[in-house]
Amino acid sequence: MSRRLSRPADGFVGSRLPRRSLLALLAGLPLPRAAIAQLPAWRPGLQLYTVRDLLGADLAGTLRRVAEMGYREVELAGPAGSTVREIAEVLKRHRLGAPSMHAGYDELRGDLDAVLADARTLGASFVVCPSIDADLRRTADDWKRVCGALNGIGRTLRGRGVTLAYHNHDFEFAPFPDGSTPFRLMMGETDPRDVKLELDVYWVAKAGLDPVRYLEEGRDRIVLVHLKDLGAGGATVELGAGRLDIERIVRTALAGGVRHLFVEQDDSADPLRSIEASLRFLERLPADIRPRPGG
Repeated sequence: MSRRLSRPADGFVGSRLPRRSLLALLAGLPLPRAAIAQLPAWRPGLQLYTVRDLLGADLAGTLRRVAEMGYREVELAGPAGSTVREIAEVLKRHRLGAPSMHAGYDELRGDLDAVLADARTLGASFVVCPSIDADLRRTADDWKRVCGALNGIGRTLRGRGVTLAYHNHDFEFAPFPDGSTPFRLMMGETDPRDVKLELDVYWVAKAGLDPVRYLEEGRDRIVLVHLKDLGAGGATVELGAGRLDIERIVRTALAGGVRHLFVEQDDSADPLRSIEASLRFLERLPADIRPRPGG
């Protein structure tokens, strides 16, 4: 990983760990026991985009399989041909929580009341803007306009008890001619109280950057994480089958206070097999960081 942004440039400041623990984390050393004891418990989560086609064909059967594997939380990528109320009923039946949901930028700008109603139906505390259409983000000025809109949306959501987060891809790290990047602009142009981050570690790595560094430096902005591994040729693969240090990523995310981490694999010939393999990998992590079904 060749290119790293400095702490001031990225707008990432602050720390929740004692200095000795933070230094150990940065050095890749085991955390002191006192710091380990403070790591939050987390329940195994799945981004439902991974099984999107299966959901469209059999909502109830697919969510039943997800629950039987051992997942306890899901994040919605969209309704997948069903109403949010229908999805919520099936989730409740299988004791699956939905702390987070994605809502498109157009939805957020066009009918925020409807988005809020869906979040309340699901019991979701987080609403995530998953991307920005290419024609709306060509220039730095475009991004500043996007940031202004996200500020307003996030302020409204926060006033109603819901947190807005933005989900990255790799294009946010591509520099403009002046050297700035959309990511830096977003960190500088949005209010950290109103716009949080859902860090997708795969896309950070795909951009040639270190996801662990971003997790360390963004601990006051990152509230959700997408876990997926980077395979040969840039493919998304099952956790543990690629080149990312998933154990260190999970530990760093938890040390930063993240409580919701979602397995995701954009494409798979057998999505159910893939998400089961990723969950079994997580269950083999050290005891202090592996997901806990009752956590």
